[in-house]
Amino acid sequence: MGTRYKMKIHNLPPANPLDAGQLPSKETGKAQTAAGSFAQQFQGALDAASARRLDARLDAVQRKAASAETEGSAQSANLERQKKQLWQASQELEAIFLQQMLSAMQRTVPRDQGILKMSQAEEVFQGLLDEELAKVMAETGEMGLAKALYDQLVQSLEEKEKAKKPGAGV
Repeated sequence: MGTRYKMKIHNLPPANPLDAGQLPSKETGKAQTAAGSFAQQFQGALDAASARRLDARLDAVQRKAASAETEGSAQSANLERQKKQLWQASQELEAIFLQQMLSAMQRTVPRDQGILKMSQAEEVFQGLLDEELAKVMAETGEMGLAKALYDQLVQSLEEKEKAKKPGAGV
């Protein structure tokens, strides 16, 4: 009934130069070296940006913890606010720890094998996903790191409050 037509395309270069029996030229090697160098520089920039973001988060946690401790001289009504700040700082510190743990775990998974290779965009996405997952894990409190840290900080805060009250040294 119907006739099938086969279309032939002639004189197309092969997708891979090795398919045509050609060895890569010096220009191809230079281009591959330049692409590899760019990828390494881009990865270095990503790592540096990740380190800066981690440093910024750590600084924020340290500022919150320091502000909670320096405000320890305020009245006991502020004690609850300080405890809340300490809890938030403890959760953020746990999230940072969990993010580092997740990213270390991700690095152990081989990505360069198989058909599909992980692109730079996927690596950035994976880093952001790890960060959000770590925040959620820290909020659930299942790990217990934030609770342990909070308990120690609150204990030292309460000891400072007791020492500052009149008649505490009796």
